Amino acid sequence: MLPIIAALGALGPACGPTDATRPNVLLIVVDTLRWDRVGSYGSKRDTTPSIDLLASDAIRFERAYATAPWTMPSVASMITGYFPSSHGVVHLKDILSDQSLTLAEYLQSAGYRTCGIVSHLMLGSEFNFDQGFDRFVQLAQWPDPHQAITSYEVTRNAEVFLRGLEGDQPFLLFVHYFDPHYAYQPHPMVGYAAPSAGRLKGGESIHALRSMLKEGIPEEITFVEDVYDEEVRYTDAEIGRLLGTLKELDLYHATLVVVVSDHGEEFLSHGWLGHSRTLYDELVRVPLILRIPGHRGGARVVETPVSLASLTPTILELVGLDPPGARFQASSLVPLLTGEASPGDGIAYSEVDLNVLAAHKRAIATKQFKLIRDNVSGKIELYDLTRDPHEQQNLADRLPDIVESLLRELERRIALAPQGLVTPGERSFSEEELMGLRSLGYIE
Repeated sequence: MLPIIAALGALGPACGPTDATRPNVLLIVVDTLRWDRVGSYGSKRDTTPSIDLLASDAIRFERAYATAPWTMPSVASMITGYFPSSHGVVHLKDILSDQSLTLAEYLQSAGYRTCGIVSHLMLGSEFNFDQGFDRFVQLAQWPDPHQAITSYEVTRNAEVFLRGLEGDQPFLLFVHYFDPHYAYQPHPMVGYAAPSAGRLKGGESIHALRSMLKEGIPEEITFVEDVYDEEVRYTDAEIGRLLGTLKELDLYHATLVVVVSDHGEEFLSHGWLGHSRTLYDELVRVPLILRIPGHRGGARVVETPVSLASLTPTILELVGLDPPGARFQASSLVPLLTGEASPGDGIAYSEVDLNVLAAHKRAIATKQFKLIRDNVSGKIELYDLTRDPHEQQNLADRLPDIVESLLRELERRIALAPQGLVTPGERSFSEEELMGLRSLGYIE
């Protein structure tokens, strides 16, 4: 199977790779990046000029959904094409199974050089996220993995890999930027946040912030969001540096570039600071941008709701690979890129089963509605996203017919992603590691 990229005539004439060569793949995951903090998605600030420049000549998915509201299950879905219940990485102790073939393994088997650079311990080798990589760089360290500012080192290590390439063998470079995740560290050179606000100066622990912000002092809440925006802008600059290196080395036009977030962040809109517990759009709706080699059509926007579980089948189809025996639970997005058809039926599915936070929920989103079911209490929430994008008015009691219809769709999704399809490994944590998990907010 030859790369489909050159055949995407609707996207503009192909250049760079020929039918006889496969494009490189650069997968950029930005941890905890809210969709509405990206300029091309409507940010009120110039938070992401580098990402926006990429989006100006790329395909942007307006309604992309993570499969889960925290890192491990979400990224596992991106790289396996399975939903969390099926790949099994749903709790803190879970380890990605060797049975779960990953994007890196598929591309490695096809002759790609593979390099992964991660800045989150939950994506490290201890959790088996290094499978399929010839080179794997893990920047975070226990016990307090989130205090360091790591975006510069992510880009530096990526540049080392790119500058060391020889020959014309294609590559997969997976880079994970962590800095927008708490602790929210000030970047004074950006200038969004005041030097301090009330009791806050920046860098506070998540537990201290949650305790203080319960009082709802507007000045302090604004300060936290301003510092978060500074983290986003700083990370975007490092992404720009990486994309600049691709161009400098004359690799950009032969590289499929994907920019995506694993989940968003809540700033008290539903009574919480952080992520992991709920399935509202501030957590599971994420930016997704694909820059395809040869695309010359300017910015294109896809409005259809899509799942990040579609990433691996999409990338494999775009580079012309159809691995024997590969099965995925989400459709490739290529039909949306070509304008031929919508993948699936335009419904995105998300879930969370995190025991330490007593979070057990399922959700589906259509173009208009979002339904969330709490699997413990049985509570149903229904939101009209066109009129109530911040999901503040539960319409479940007013629209029972829509609830019934979406519950049927939800059960169909659950049946398509059976629990325990792959058995994950398990690990235990030392006291030092438990301290790190508490600092990350995963343990109260």
